Order: sequence, then C-alpha cells, then structure tokens
Amino acid sequence: MNGGPSSRPCRPEEDFLGPPVSLTVSPPRPEPGSAVTLTATITNTARIALRDTVLYLAVDGTGRPSRLGSLAPDATATRSWRTRLADDAEGLVSFTAHALFDIHHDGSDCARATSSVRLPNRSLAGAFDNAGIASDDALTVADIDGSRSSLSAQALASVGLTPGAVVTYDGTAFTWPDTRPGNKDNVVASGQTVLLSGSGSRLAFLGTSTWGEGKGEGALVYADGTRQAFSVAVPDWYGANDSAAVVVPYRHISTGRDDTPISLYVFGVELRDKEVRAVVLPKVGDGLESGVPALHIFAMTVA
Repeated sequence: MNGGPSSRPCRPEEDFLGPPVSLTVSPPRPEPGSAVTLTATITNTARIALRDTVLYLAVDGTGRPSRLGSLAPDATATRSWRTRLADDAEGLVSFTAHALFDIHHDGSDCARATSSVRLPNRSLAGAFDNAGIASDDALTVADIDGSRSSLSAQALASVGLTPGAVVTYDGTAFTWPDTRPGNKDNVVASGQTVLLSGSGSRLAFLGTSTWGEGKGEGALVYADGTRQAFSVAVPDWYGANDSAAVVVPYRHISTGRDDTPISLYVFGVELRDKEVRAVVLPKVGDGLESGVPALHIFAMTVA
C-alpha cells in the first residue's frame, strides 16, 4: 500500500500510537436468523495522515472491506454493514472491525475493535464453556477453578457418573455430560440464556461451586413473555457436605491427586403452571477466575 505525501512524514524509528477504532452492534440482543447492523468508526488521533486506509467489518471470519483513502489528522470515518445471523447461531457471537493503513512509504500499521452479542443457547451442552473433568493420567487438560484443579473422571465413575449416564438424585433424573476428559463439560453460570422444553413442576440443576458459595440471581422465561426471578446459593465443592447429592472420593489439584472428597449438589426452582421457554442462569460472576466464587452446572432437567 503506497500513497501520496502525508501532512507530516512518519519516521520509522518513531513510536506510533494507532488510532482508536470502535464497533457497535444493533440491536444489542438479536435473535438467531435476524439481521444486525455493525457500525465501525475510526478516528485519526495521529499527527500524520493515514494513507490508503481500509476498514474491514467481519463476523465469524467473513468480512467486507471499505476503502477510506487518506484519513487526515483529527478526521473520523464511519462505515456500517448489515448482515444476517445464522439460523442456528447460539451463545457468544463476536464481530470485528479491523483498520489497515500506510504510515509511511515502507510500512503499514493496523488497529482493531471487537464487540459481541450473546444469543440464547439451544441446550445446556451448547452453553458449556469450561472443562472441569480430567483423567487421572492427564491432569492438565482441565481446570475447574482457575488454579488447575479438576474433577477426576475415574473418581466420578466410581459413583456412577460416567459420560452420558442417567443418574437420579432427590427423585430427579439427570443425564451426566457425554464428554471426554478435557472437553467442555459444564457451564460457569454468568447469566447465559438457555432454551427449555418439557413440562413439570420444577427446574432442577446438578452442579457445584468453587472458591466458596455460588450465589446469584436467575430467571425463568415463560412462553407468554412473563419472567420469574429466582436465586441460588450453592455450597463449595470441598469436602463431604451433608447437603450433597453425591460425594466424589477425590479430586485433582495442580500437583496431583488430593484425597479430600468433593460434593456435588442438586438445586432448583419451582415452576409456575404454564409453558416455560428459557432459563437465564444465575449471575454468579463474569467467568472463571482463581479465588472468585463460581457456580458450575453440569446438568439440568424439568421434572
């Protein structure tokens, strides 16, 4: 990329602070299969002109370039792109605005911004974002608490929790995740929306908490558009808790096996007498972080 003279030459040995790029998505809460508008803005805060500037707007790696030409100091350019989300889109969908430009005759630079929207997940498995189970001979493939600890696949199997197994606790049947050790097998509850089907009087979860009690607020969404708030307070996984649905004999830590037992719990919310459409998982935190309480959900069912 080469262009005409700039308002002020850029010397290659000078530090160059790239211009800011911003990106917005509208509407902020779209549905799968719906159209969204991406709007990107680049502002030239440098002391030189940005020559042959190209701004790319992209979703899922596919983008559209907009050629802006030369962008003078203090100038701003905005471009929008309307695109349609896939019919089967779910979870976190990310978008990127990427600017590429010449800063002198022999070199280019770039700047970028990302934005994302969170769509409903069609199933709990579709929302899985953490690998919490490792094999005894491969401890490093999972990390359930941000400090390289994990559940043992062999210890889970000793209490009947094998991949895809149907287990019953507190009169409720759950299907344990049908995953191999090291693959994503639970969701760290942070307000994700999961679509539901089925009828019953209770929505039940099977899970546990790390780094203390997992407390947060969630909501049920019914077919008629009404919402029902609920709260959870799930004890920590460490030790054999009297309120546990099942106790696993040992776990993994970063240095190997730890023979402290681990507790998994059943918890839930009573349903109103009408069709349920989705659940907004409790907002316990913003994800997995060492030392911060997190609630891990391995299974849920309407019973």
